[in-house]
Amino acid sequence: MFKRILSRGLAPLLAPLLALLLAGSASLAHADEGLLLAAGAGYRKPVLELLQAFSQATGIRAEASFGNMKQIETQARQNPEIAVLIGDRAFVEPMQLAERYITLGQGQLVLVAARGRRLESVQDLARPEFKRIAIADRSKAVYGNAARICLERLGLAQTLGERLVEVATVPQVSAYVTTGEVDAGFVNKTEALALKDRVGASVPVAASCHPPIELSLAVLKGRAASPQLQALLDFIATPQARQVLERHGL
Repeated sequence: MFKRILSRGLAPLLAPLLALLLAGSASLAHADEGLLLAAGAGYRKPVLELLQAFSQATGIRAEASFGNMKQIETQARQNPEIAVLIGDRAFVEPMQLAERYITLGQGQLVLVAARGRRLESVQDLARPEFKRIAIADRSKAVYGNAARICLERLGLAQTLGERLVEVATVPQVSAYVTTGEVDAGFVNKTEALALKDRVGASVPVAASCHPPIELSLAVLKGRAASPQLQALLDFIATPQARQVLERHGL
């Protein structure tokens, strides 16, 4: 009898405490959840530095996978844990996966030459010493598309013809140029900055030679409620994040 009375008497007191403990456990579990992104391979360096700064500032674990735009689209459709895509808006928008876009910067196309090759303008590619020129697949990389359009506008597309070596991503272009497998290649400014000690001349391509390139952070539909994602969006707006992007030419 005494035990039953004691149990009934303590129950109202223990219930709030139990609820508090459960809420605390749920909160800790939620805080331990990370954030997963998919990004274009040409932006690997700034994205990784950005996520490292974000994790240091917030304590939230953030990871990213990289590939060409077709690959990251496939990843986003198949993996519901991916909350954000980072890439060129002209490629991301047709996917119809995003509910919101945040502009991170304007991309710039750059032509880089292998060491020992003299290069002052895009028109120099017509010279016979430029036998192989790497370019990213225009259907998978916005910089490949921008380079193709620029060559067409300059009347060089037919002249170069089979000298153009098409690869899947901008980082592959970089690899071909640095190893000397090609004489020149089209990359973005982010890659050009990273390559400056391993290549020859670097020539910025006029923005008027191709459509504008807008690097965007795309929040995927139905995945915007996470506090971790909101923390990332808040961080993106900080001067610290802006400095990271500018340091990589964005």
